[in-house]
Amino acid sequence: MTQITGNTSGLKPSQLKAIENLSRRRLPPFEMFTVALAQAILTAAEDTGREIGILLDRKGRVVQTIVGTNLKLDIPEIDWAERGRLSGLRLVHAHPSCDFLRDDDITNLLINRFDSAVVFAREHKHAPVRLQYAVIDTYERAKISEITNLHGFTLDFPALIESLETRLGSSEKVRRIYGKNQAICIVVSKTRDRADRRASELKDLASTAGLLIEEVFVQIRPKSDPQTLIGSGKLQEIFTQARRLDVDMLVFDPELTPVQAKNISEITDLKIIDRTLLILDIFATRARSREGKLQVELAQLKYTLPRLVGKNTMLSRLMGGGIGGRGPGETKLEIDRRRAKERIDRLEKQIETISAQRSLRRLKRTDSGIPVVAIVGYTNAGKSTLLKTITGADVLVEDRLFATLDPRTRRVRFPENLELIFTDTVGFIEDLPLELRKAFRATLEEIHNSSLLIHLVDLSDPEHDFKLREVAAILEEMNLSGKPSITVFNKIDAVSAIPPPSPDYFFISAKERRTMEPLIRFIADFFQVKSVIPKSATESAESYEEITDV
Repeated sequence: MTQITGNTSGLKPSQLKAIENLSRRRLPPFEMFTVALAQAILTAAEDTGREIGILLDRKGRVVQTIVGTNLKLDIPEIDWAERGRLSGLRLVHAHPSCDFLRDDDITNLLINRFDSAVVFAREHKHAPVRLQYAVIDTYERAKISEITNLHGFTLDFPALIESLETRLGSSEKVRRIYGKNQAICIVVSKTRDRADRRASELKDLASTAGLLIEEVFVQIRPKSDPQTLIGSGKLQEIFTQARRLDVDMLVFDPELTPVQAKNISEITDLKIIDRTLLILDIFATRARSREGKLQVELAQLKYTLPRLVGKNTMLSRLMGGGIGGRGPGETKLEIDRRRAKERIDRLEKQIETISAQRSLRRLKRTDSGIPVVAIVGYTNAGKSTLLKTITGADVLVEDRLFATLDPRTRRVRFPENLELIFTDTVGFIEDLPLELRKAFRATLEEIHNSSLLIHLVDLSDPEHDFKLREVAAILEEMNLSGKPSITVFNKIDAVSAIPPPSPDYFFISAKERRTMEPLIRFIADFFQVKSVIPKSATESAESYEEITDV
């Protein structure tokens, strides 16, 4: 006899006996269920006021009997041998109330790859028994039958299973990429426009971090829930969908407070990430210089410290399952906090030393009288491409967010004894937290010491007007709004129509040097040299050491 699992507490001996008798049943292999089994399961469910279910294999044997609550049947995930194939088990269960297949039933069907899931229910004990069943249509969607009477119901179950196996077997065995970090994004905002913009950017950030986004939830609400950001009801809906899609991570925007992160982590085994943690993860993979790596580690630790709590799994991706892992004792937490604080102190001292060394190098460069032109803009606007085209420098160019973290500096020698230093700075982004802005320290100092700013804007981005204003606001916060600057719209090769020429703007494609001649001529004139355009990348460009290298 199979073991009875689930919510058995408080059941009478007679009720347990009736459920045990279900476990002893054996069905003909060619039938999804029998009328006698349906009536027995439904009677047990109505008598206990709880959902009752059994799992049968294809030989008609009961392999598990499960007792649920009045609203839910918790079925542990089945570890079948090969993903992409049916498990060979079917779920037969009954609801004590007159409702039929619910979202959690369909989730159980899809997650466990059941051959079928059938439920029995009726309005009252003297009403006719009715049923509804579902089978897998695709790996993410179920095909659900109409509700029908038990008596008179017929189905060629072996033929149904054969057709399912044939259809699923002939399609791609596993449509999604298992083994990668699969995630659901959750965005909470006060307005729809902002929510849509943030959702799009969060998906780009997640993709840059190597996540595969399966679905995006957006909730518009005037004020976020202080305990769980989106409210417990919506959170349970997301958990259900996460099980259905077989994802292992949730990504939240905006940043979760330590309390919210702790509360969510305590009610799910899914990894919990927020926008700030995602950006930190990207920074950690992008930093190349010693100072850049130290700055990112410092930002990580300052983010981590207030979130060191006993059951917070939010930091497992960032910290590799170490600090902030699930279930450490109080003593270990205190040790972790002390070590984090000590490491923060050491990092700050090392960064101050490197900053002083960089200041000396900058002072020497200032004494040489070589002007600095800093390229600024929103992330992925094409700043590295522009630097590469102007200077001929061998720099990384990628169509990804934060492809550049450390500033790269190259010197260009013009004819008529003019030399300029061009600096490619890290891209800005909306609502960058204070600790992350501090990780831009090397970039910010280069901007402050520049003679001219090139504000680069991606013209092909539908949100380019907003991002232009966002960068301008950040520059104003940095007390740079009064510094000489020019606005340059990039990627004209990716738009259908180019705005008319304007004395206030330049329109270029950083990939096409010929489109940049007016811009270069303007820069040369700005530094009081007439009609000087570098002859070629190889003749005009001279590598200059990266300022942040030590």
